[in-house]
Order: sequence, then C-alpha cells, then structure tokens
Amino acid sequence: MQIPSRTIQATPVAPGIAIGRVMLLHSSGSRNVPVTTIEPEEVSAEISRFHAALDITKKQLHDLREQLKSQLNEKEADIFDAHILLVDDRTMTTEVEKNITTERFGAEYSVHLAVEKFSAAFAAVPDEYLQERAMDVKDVGARIIGNLSDRIPAQQLHDEPRIIATSTLTPSETVGLDRERVLAFAVETGSTTSHTAILARSLQIPAVVGVPKDVLDALTIADQLVVDGFSGKVIINPDGATLDAYRLKQQQAKKFYNQLSEDNDLLPVTRDGFVIELAANVDVGDDYSTVRNAGAAGVGLFRTEFIFMDPARLPGENEQFEIYKKLLIAAGNNPVTIRTMDIGGDKLSNAIVRSEEQNPFLGLRGIRLCLRERRDLFETQLRALMRAGVHGNLQIMIPMVSCMDEILETKKIIAELQQQLTGENIPFAANIPLGVMIETPAAVMISGHLAAEADFFSIGTNDLIQYTIATDRSNERVGHLYRPGHPAVLQMIKLTVANAMSHNIPVTVCGQTAEDISMTPLLIGLGVNELSMPPGPMPLLRRTIRQLAMAECVELAEQALKCKSAAEVMELSRRMIRRCVPELADV
Repeated sequence: MQIPSRTIQATPVAPGIAIGRVMLLHSSGSRNVPVTTIEPEEVSAEISRFHAALDITKKQLHDLREQLKSQLNEKEADIFDAHILLVDDRTMTTEVEKNITTERFGAEYSVHLAVEKFSAAFAAVPDEYLQERAMDVKDVGARIIGNLSDRIPAQQLHDEPRIIATSTLTPSETVGLDRERVLAFAVETGSTTSHTAILARSLQIPAVVGVPKDVLDALTIADQLVVDGFSGKVIINPDGATLDAYRLKQQQAKKFYNQLSEDNDLLPVTRDGFVIELAANVDVGDDYSTVRNAGAAGVGLFRTEFIFMDPARLPGENEQFEIYKKLLIAAGNNPVTIRTMDIGGDKLSNAIVRSEEQNPFLGLRGIRLCLRERRDLFETQLRALMRAGVHGNLQIMIPMVSCMDEILETKKIIAELQQQLTGENIPFAANIPLGVMIETPAAVMISGHLAAEADFFSIGTNDLIQYTIATDRSNERVGHLYRPGHPAVLQMIKLTVANAMSHNIPVTVCGQTAEDISMTPLLIGLGVNELSMPPGPMPLLRRTIRQLAMAECVELAEQALKCKSAAEVMELSRRMIRRCVPELADV
C-alpha cells in the first residue's frame, strides 16, 4: 500500500533528477555483532583467523578498486586506497589483537569494538571531511566481520531500475550495486564530502542525504519517488502533473550536463567581464591531472591533516617536503594554497595532543595547537613548506585564527626558520604569501587588522557558519538552523571582504558554500574573488558564472543584506538563478 503524497526537503549531494519506485536497502554495517568470548588456548588461533580475514578483505578491496577504475578513473578508484590503508593500519590491527589477547573476545566482536572506537575518534575531529572518514572505518570493519563469518552481502537484485532508499550507504555497497538498475540514492546519513556522495557524482547518479528516518521507515517497494539532486527535494508518490513537470526537467537537465564539459577551457568570467577564479580543494594522494582537466586555477585548499593522522608515526620534514614538492611541480605556475595542520584535541591524535578535551571544536586546534602545544611539529611543517616553495607557486594558510597574536607569532617563527635554513645552506622560498582562514566571528571582527598583516584571506564557511549561528550541522536536531544564506553570515562575509579590499588583498571562499550554486550570485555580489571546491562541481559553477553579471550580483547582495531571514535571501538568489541560468530552474 502506498503512503500519502508528500514532499520533503533533504540535502542535495549529487545533481540530476530521478523518477522511479523504491528499493529499500538495509546496510550490512557492523552493528549488532554478538559478544563472544574465547578460552586462553584459543587466542593464537583466533588471531590467525583475524589475519586471514584481513588478507581476504584486502584482496576484495583491490578487486573493487580495479572494478571502479575500469568504470570511472584513477581518482575515484583511489577511494579504496584509503580502505586498503585501513586494513594495513597497524594501530587498528593492534587494537583488535589486544581485544582478543587481553579481553578474550572473539575476532568478530574484537573488530567491532575497534571499529566503534576509531570511527568515533574520526567523528570527533573538528573537520567535516575527516568526520566523514568514520563511514570508511565502518565500511572496512563490516567487510572484515563479514569475512570472519562468511557473510559478505550479495549484490542487491531487483526487477527494474529503482531509487535506493537507505539509512546509510558505504562506498563498497555503492560500487557493488548494479549501476544499470540504480536511478538515485535517498539516504538518511552523509554529506557532500562523504565518499558515497563523491562516487554518486562520479557515477552521475542523483543523490540526496538527510532523508528523515520516519520517512524511510514508512516507505515500501510500492512507493514511487522523485529525487531532485539539484534542490534536494524528495517527492513521495507525486501526482500526474508533478510527474510530467519533472520528466520535462529531467530531459532538460540531461542535455545541459552533456554540454558542460565543453566549457572547461573557458574562463569563469561574468557577462560584464569580471573573472571569478575557480580553484580546487585537494588532499594527499589526489591526482593533479583531475584538477587540470577541470580547468581549475590551481589549488585553493590542500588539507595536510591526513599526513598526521597515524598516531604511531608522525611525518618528518623530508617526508612532508616530498609531498608538497610533488604537488607544486604538478601545478606548475598555478598557485597552490597549503593549509597548515588543523588537528584538534580528539582521541585519534593522541600522539599530537597531550590531553583530551571535552569540546575539541572550541579547544586547542588549528593554529592554537601549533603555537601553544606542538610548536615542534609546526616548525617542521613550515620548514618543509619553505623548502618546497622553490618548486612552485606556494601560498601558506593558517587555520582557526582568532587574534592578531597568532599571525604575528607565525611570522616571527617563519623569520627564525629562514635564518636557520640560510645557516644550513638549504634552498628555500623567501617570500611565500601567508594567508589567514577566516573561520571565527572574532577573525571577522578584527579582519581589518588581520588584513594589514596577511597576504590573502580564505573564508572557511563550514566553520564560520557553525560558529556564527552556534549550530552543529551534523546534529540532526539543530541542523535545520545551519543556513549559508543567514543574514548574519552574509554580514560576516561582507565585512571580511570590505576589510580585505581596503588592504588590496584577495578573498577566497573554500567551504561547502563555494560549490553551492544557489549561493554563487551572492558570493560574487559580496566581492569574493575566488571559489575553491572539489573538481567535480567546477563545470556547473563555470557555466553559472558565465551567465551572471557582476552588476546584477552586487545589486542582489545589497538586497539580500536587508532581508530578515535566510529563506528571503535564498528566494532572491534562486530567482536570479532561474532567470540567468534557466537550465537550473529549480536549484
């Protein structure tokens, strides 16, 4: 029996429109693993059984990687490199062995405990991208447990192409599905930075996250859905007129996306001649060719956190130097902005942070950690960056700034390191631009002073929005309050840009807001010079920018700053999108 027709608002993570009946997918996960205990004489055999499961898991992941590589390309296949590294991770295996040896738990439950511990640690890291890696840990853990119990889930089969509705969806499950029989994903958990979202975009499968659990629980295979990956709308059992409208939009969207790749060599310039640079967010191991093929103007954000995430082995200066050097050489003359380590007081970084904190989001993280507790690691990173700087167009950016002392002390350290390197006859780049991440309201309010010392600003909207509105968007109880178009957030961006302009320094937006099409006219109108994002959304952003006019965007921003609510702001912006980019009429 079908449930009554209704429309819900989810979060779009992969564009496109799908219309079809539901397939309810129950994720395997590693939950509900029974507690089993063993005798002392069984420990050795249980550890051997665990390692045998690891070997099987590693082979399966290699096979999945090759399968994905043949379907897409090297970059997407690299997702499973992270999974393979987790299988090889000595910290994880040692934890499982300890659970078997000391606690005398069976291998399945020992893996389950380790997975829960490490996924919780990732979830506590004050960086959304790293928080999403908790799903990868659970994915690998579920596969290991399945191999221990000979219960790897078979591929889901169904009678016709359907829309997958599920609470969670792991990369393994995503790749394991028959692409020809999957129309879209409607998922409860996840975000735009999750590996599943990345795969959905690469596979060109429309997807939304944040579908309420009560909706998923009520759905049956008889229900029909419309999933709008542009706006995030999910329409349950639509009427005939709605179906006709979305079928037409589906045809228009398909034609539009087929044309986007033709624009990659074109400048992202507005109709009245203003260039808005598009730069790429990249991570350790990313292939720069993907950035180049997307027509990006270099790297707007290179996260260095993953270099430091193995608590058993922190990277030395030479190891970091080689990583940075490789990226800079690949980028050629294009600028590469590298963010110094932004690690907080969470359990996973216990080799870095010497004490746990109750609230790592407001604790010793980013530049605070570097200056107050781990200056040794900070100096090592800065030396490696300064040495690598001779091989390309490097910019250094410091995160979580909240006062002038932090940038002044960083400059003092750089000057001291320059003297060291000179005395050691080691080549280094002497005049590397130093930028500040504007992520806190405090940084916004003193941005006039910061701009006098910084060479550029980069607005980290993910944190700035959360700190401004005092809401955790990963918390489903208050996530509805997280609104990039909130008038207070616009005022924050306006003040930051105004102070940057007064000191003639550029401003980049590098958070998720940068790839949000509905925010593009507002950011341009507020005076943002550059948008930094994953390579995937760039073609759509480029097309949008080329169909906007700076003068109209400035007028839009002025109107938006007078609005009383985020809803009013976004309606103004979407109205402009509908007029200037009619192909995205419902974004």
